[in-house]
Amino acid sequence: MITREETWDGFWAQLLRIDMFAEQWEAYRKVADSRAEWLEKSFGLDRERPVLSLACGEGGIELALARRGYNVIGIDRSQVLVSFARDRAIEENLNATFVHADLTENSQLPGNNGTVICFDTLGLLHDDDEYRLVQRAAGALHREGILLIDNPLRDDLSTVRRWQRIREGYFLMEAWLDKASGIQIQNPIFISPEGEEVLLRDPYDRKRESHTGVHRYVYTPTELVNLLKSTGLPAREFKHQRGGFYMVAGSRRLEE
Repeated sequence: MITREETWDGFWAQLLRIDMFAEQWEAYRKVADSRAEWLEKSFGLDRERPVLSLACGEGGIELALARRGYNVIGIDRSQVLVSFARDRAIEENLNATFVHADLTENSQLPGNNGTVICFDTLGLLHDDDEYRLVQRAAGALHREGILLIDNPLRDDLSTVRRWQRIREGYFLMEAWLDKASGIQIQNPIFISPEGEEVLLRDPYDRKRESHTGVHRYVYTPTELVNLLKSTGLPAREFKHQRGGFYMVAGSRRLEE
């Protein structure tokens, strides 16, 4: 079998975040709208100031918040996903801006945000990059703003081996947790109609030894709370609406 390697933005973002949902966008939108409503009610989001989303991807939750009247700014390193989100915002005439940028670079983030969110992302980067990103996220808040970060629960991560028909080919996802290190390994494989095997190679953690697939450190709730507290924000864990996940919030409001 012929094998080739592709990057996230060069191949996999389109496949996994857009093509994968091609027949399910109405259901996808309903889930995103429900989550946006939950965030609003649970955390008292500030309508007068922007919502800044880091690693926004294709913009599901961001567009849902914009539909609820929030001014949303999304940032992602994938041009494919940013373009997709922009097109949806234009179609729906929403107050949502999507920016193509690499969050590992120390470019200045838009400031004075009422809310900053970073969902299902931390753990991919090197420790130094993640620390700087969380510091920058906290610095982008208005004084009374709130920083929201969610993460999967280690105990709910099971070994996965799942096939799916897509793009006239087959997609296989293998995933498992190395309990000793706390690292979840995800190994996506696409087999084209011609029988070519496509692997993902993308150096999220640029200091880790090169490998195919995705290696993600899964923070415990205590670790993630402490990471947010390192910014100077009071922080604590909250129950998530999404099964298998938890939410950590950092805000001066939590001092009250």
